[in-house]
Amino acid sequence: MTIKKAITQIHLWLGLTSGLVVFIISLSGATYAFVDELRPLFYHDRLYIIPEQTKVLPLSTLLSVAKKALDNRPIARVEITSQPDRTYMFRSQKLDPDGFTYWDYYQYYYRVYINPYNGKVVKIENTKYEFFQMILGLHMRMMFGEKIGHYVVGGSVLMFVVLLISGLILWWPKKWSKAGRDKSFRVKWGGSGKRLTYDLHNVLGFYACVILLVTALTGLVWVFEWVENSARFVANGATNIEKTKLPVSDSALSPSGNAVDKALFTARERNPGARSYLVILPPKPTGTINISSYLKTWNRYDRSQENYDQYTGKLLRAASFADLNGGDQLYQLNFDLHTGAVLGLPGKILTFFAGLIAASLPVTGFLIWWRRKKGKSNHKKLPKKHSHFSSEVK
Repeated sequence: MTIKKAITQIHLWLGLTSGLVVFIISLSGATYAFVDELRPLFYHDRLYIIPEQTKVLPLSTLLSVAKKALDNRPIARVEITSQPDRTYMFRSQKLDPDGFTYWDYYQYYYRVYINPYNGKVVKIENTKYEFFQMILGLHMRMMFGEKIGHYVVGGSVLMFVVLLISGLILWWPKKWSKAGRDKSFRVKWGGSGKRLTYDLHNVLGFYACVILLVTALTGLVWVFEWVENSARFVANGATNIEKTKLPVSDSALSPSGNAVDKALFTARERNPGARSYLVILPPKPTGTINISSYLKTWNRYDRSQENYDQYTGKLLRAASFADLNGGDQLYQLNFDLHTGAVLGLPGKILTFFAGLIAASLPVTGFLIWWRRKKGKSNHKKLPKKHSHFSSEVK
């Protein structure tokens, strides 16, 4: 067997094995690509309010309102925008790491939207059943729990990376003549059904290949620790640098009821131009209040990350994107690379269309295989005088 035939067989069987999962995660990823733009359109009533001529209430007060609205369930994080006409969003969830399906994995998941001026609850959202969250669950875990979804999606994406590389090798023109270039770079829209299917798989796959490789590899960073460590190693100049150790709160101190207010006030003072703030509350006695101040509207990597003592609200650590080492910078960039947001709206649009192409590849690949399989079957049934029949794409 020649090398090219071996690569063809690898490409074929990996494609047949991972095709359904790749189709679903690609389509769900394309659907989720513009969630930040779509949610304000679909959920305007819970995201927007009429601003009042008064100061917003302290965050500690609003936290008490959110907890009460959720029967005292713990609040994990708060999303705050700098726009005066937006609600504050409080999130509470409980996960079961051993849950078999999406429904078992999320024991509960709620978002509470509160008017920050008067403390009124605008909406209690059962996020477990919210459309975009279920799309994300489909994309990340195929609606399984963490353990099963981890391997189903991770394994399929690994195979997809090999498919992209092997597909590029198979795509490479034998001759760089005009005919060879046309076959490799142009879709023959007026050709036969076989030719059109072949071109949609071959040509569109080539054009989307680089974007899809970036999307697949950045997705694997979240799935497999060895991929994350490898990416950090390369970004740190082929040097192993330990992940930054975060500070801890002094649990021996007396708790202050307004520590979170002090922390948020300091974060706002330090980052006055931030477009939004993400406050993550500590689940453990030694944990810190983590506040991310997002500086741009079109990306998430350009942010200041600060840790505050949960008992006093004292600033313990602050790091901007520029302060991080190469590995931490790459990891912080990972989400924006994965979604294309690193290039702003044009990047998200490119990633969206690349996702649609990725979803089409298992379909066109299966059709090519099925037609060739049928062609070979019909070829065997023909009399010998018809043995010149060829199933090659015309």
